[in-house]
Amino acid sequence: MRTQQMIVWIVGVIIAAAVTVQVGLVLWLGWALGLAVGFGSLALIAAVYHFLLRPWHHKWGATDAEATMRMPGDSYISNAGQATRAISIDADPEDVWPWLVQLGYDKAGWYSYDWIDNDGEPSADRILPEHQHLDPGDKILMMPDLGFVVRDVEEPRSIVSVLEDGSTSWALGLYPDNGHGTRLVSRWRPHFDKTPATLFMTALADPGTFIMEQKMLRTIRDRVEDAEDD
Repeated sequence: MRTQQMIVWIVGVIIAAAVTVQVGLVLWLGWALGLAVGFGSLALIAAVYHFLLRPWHHKWGATDAEATMRMPGDSYISNAGQATRAISIDADPEDVWPWLVQLGYDKAGWYSYDWIDNDGEPSADRILPEHQHLDPGDKILMMPDLGFVVRDVEEPRSIVSVLEDGSTSWALGLYPDNGHGTRLVSRWRPHFDKTPATLFMTALADPGTFIMEQKMLRTIRDRVEDAEDD
C-alpha cells in the first residue's frame, strides 16, 4: 500500500504546486493577465517536453538501431507508442539474467527508488534463489494489485510481459555488446484511448516512468558488475 500512497502523494504535490503558482499569478497580475501567463507558461513547458525532452528520454541510452529494431513482443499491442531504453553492462548475458528474473514487488524489488517502489523495502543486492524461475503466466508485480503478466521467456535472452489491463507490453532483452559485455534493452509499447483522463495521467506517468526506469537500469548494471568483481 505504501507504493500506491507515495504515487498519490506525488501527484497531489504536483497538482497543489501548479494550483498555488496559478493562484499566485492571479493575485499578483490580476485575473486576465494572471491566467494568460499561467496557461501560456504551461503551454510552453508542454511544448518543450513534447518536442525535446520526451523524444530524448524515450530512447535514453539506446542507439538508433536499438530504438528501431524489432524486439520480442512488439506485435502484442497494436497501434502502440514506443519507448526503448538501454544500458551497457560489463558481463555476459548469463550473468545479467538472474537479476532480471527476480524483478518485481515482493520479490527482488525494482532496483529503482525504493522509497517509492516495493513498499519502501530495499531492492535486493544479491541473487535470490527462491525467485529464479519465471514462466509464462507468472506476474511481475508493480504493487500488490497491479502488474505485468509474463507472456514469453527465452533464457537468457528476453522476457516479455503485458500489463494486466492489456494496455502495455514490456520487453527486456539481452544482446551482445560488440563481442564484449551485454546490452540490456527495455522496450515499452503502450496504447491508451485518448480521453482527457488518460491524457492527463499519461502526462504525469510518462516522465515518472523514465525517472524510475533509468535508475532501475543503472542499478542492475551496478549490481551485476559489483557481483562480477567479487
